[in-house]
Amino acid sequence: MAHHGGLFRRAARSVAGAVAAVAVLASVQPASTAQAAAADITVDFGTALRAVPRATFSADITGYGYHHYITNDAQHRAMLTGLYGFARMQLVYKVPGDPTSAIVAGGTGADTTVSGDDWVSSTRSLGAEPMVIVPEDPVDAANLVRHFNAGSAKITRWVVGNEPDPRMDAATYSARFNAVYDAMKAVDPTISVGGPAASNPNMAYLRTFLAGSGSRTDFVDFHKYGAGEKAACDGKLLADTPEWSGDVAAVRALVQELAPSRAARIGIQVGETNSDWGVHPAPAGCDNIGAEPVQYRNAAIWWAASVFGHLAEAGAWGFAFGDKNGALGLLYDEPNANGAGLNERMPLYQGLGFFTGQQGTALAHFGSTLVKSSTTLDGVEVFASSDPKVVVVVNKSTSPRSAVVSAGTGVTKATVHQKDGTTVSYAKPTPLGTLPVTNGTLTLTLPGPSVTQLALS
Repeated sequence: MAHHGGLFRRAARSVAGAVAAVAVLASVQPASTAQAAAADITVDFGTALRAVPRATFSADITGYGYHHYITNDAQHRAMLTGLYGFARMQLVYKVPGDPTSAIVAGGTGADTTVSGDDWVSSTRSLGAEPMVIVPEDPVDAANLVRHFNAGSAKITRWVVGNEPDPRMDAATYSARFNAVYDAMKAVDPTISVGGPAASNPNMAYLRTFLAGSGSRTDFVDFHKYGAGEKAACDGKLLADTPEWSGDVAAVRALVQELAPSRAARIGIQVGETNSDWGVHPAPAGCDNIGAEPVQYRNAAIWWAASVFGHLAEAGAWGFAFGDKNGALGLLYDEPNANGAGLNERMPLYQGLGFFTGQQGTALAHFGSTLVKSSTTLDGVEVFASSDPKVVVVVNKSTSPRSAVVSAGTGVTKATVHQKDGTTVSYAKPTPLGTLPVTNGTLTLTLPGPSVTQLALS
């Protein structure tokens, strides 16, 4: 079923009380006691798998936030600065077809009192590259390129439309895309333009789009959310996270089939993602921890870390939806009944933060190259990078795991951070200190569930 991730505001509030904050540190054994044990997690920093550009970890800016935005809220900006490669936002003319009218945020209910120029300049102040969603109209789209790219600070990446009307078939969208693409490229041929920003990874729709527009599109954008109306228990939600890399692989196969001469130049991005596209109760009989919507609970932390790890493995860019939008935010858009305050970190921010770093913590940013890693532990996933050497371990199981980590030669210490379910979802990850790594080996406990980062040197 099509949702409307970037078009409609969902402002449901959480009503559950806060969980008592009790810090529980992972136990760490000296490496010497674990040397004889077989490795449960193995990282081979010498085997590079693919590049991981900063754009792999990106975010959507929504124009929702009760007048607290990146344009005017210093704390909001501080929470996001330096973390994401791109920030993707829908901008439109306030009067469609009139390029002399104001450029404002798109999306039903978005604040239209802030200018498009302020949104773009504020995005750049975060250290992110702006990505703009334009209307499915050649004149307006070309005029937006003309407006923003008149000077030297150009917007390099553009998306045509957002979640096309479900009543419009893919062939009709493809024809519109081609007309908009040609008009935009006539203004600035150096830009990248993609679509269709489909509401879900509908492969039949994407096949038709690529059949008609594969000769033009510079990247494919589709959206993917978690639970949805057919809400899932946390266990299934977490078990399904490999679908994100599977969908990327399926789209890549379509690109190679339908646009073989351009396949190497056509990127793939999940332009919106979150654990649910709305607020839906879990089915009866779940063993979920807590009764709040999933987006407010710790479960969404493990979910987000796993999804973005799979996107890094798949070679796609992921965009967290969004910076603020009720349950669908990186940050709380107003004080919450669970004890979180305005601009406090939501689980989506936390899980993604194990790859990007987080404001007020010493978490490292994931490195620029994905390297080979593996684990024999049931329910555990591991993602590792070089430049710098960062390892993210997600224990999706409810049981703790004792992990012997083998990181190879040349590594002598690990700075470790961890987030488990013993503290409220918005509490900062726990720093476990800088731990010695002897003979390339370290042993630690992975609470169930949890996410752990090791920054190795």
